[in-house]
Amino acid sequence: MGTKLTKAAMAYYATECASFNFRKAARAVTQLFDKTLQPSGVRSTQLGLLLAAGIYEKATMSQLAEVIVADRTTLTRALKPLIRQGLLKNIPGKDKRKNGISLTPKGHRVIRKAGPYWKKAQDQLVKGFGKEQWKEFRHKLAKAIQVVKKA
Repeated sequence: MGTKLTKAAMAYYATECASFNFRKAARAVTQLFDKTLQPSGVRSTQLGLLLAAGIYEKATMSQLAEVIVADRTTLTRALKPLIRQGLLKNIPGKDKRKNGISLTPKGHRVIRKAGPYWKKAQDQLVKGFGKEQWKEFRHKLAKAIQVVKKA
């Protein structure tokens, strides 16, 4: 067996690879939302964090990381600019591991401003899928997360 894979073998792996395909889809969706959200001054990943912080008020870093399916280091790095901008704030806990994250009034305003832009991107995506297919796809995405978390 040689050291090089054939182009056909590589094409098979690329076509079938769940990770590769999820990441391509995620990048495409992120690009659509980022472009549409640009006038609001927030990126789609930031909007997701603001929404999670608003929904799970005073969640610890560990809880928030679990909700968004990220490791704590990635979450910490993503939160820093939002805290610097005054959109989120740290809520001191009994120890550093128990610090909470809270959405500020400025964060609420940013979400409100982003809402119509988010809806435009969301409507474009849902229209392309079809409402029922989008609903089914959301369930399949949730199932994929469950499958991976059990592994």
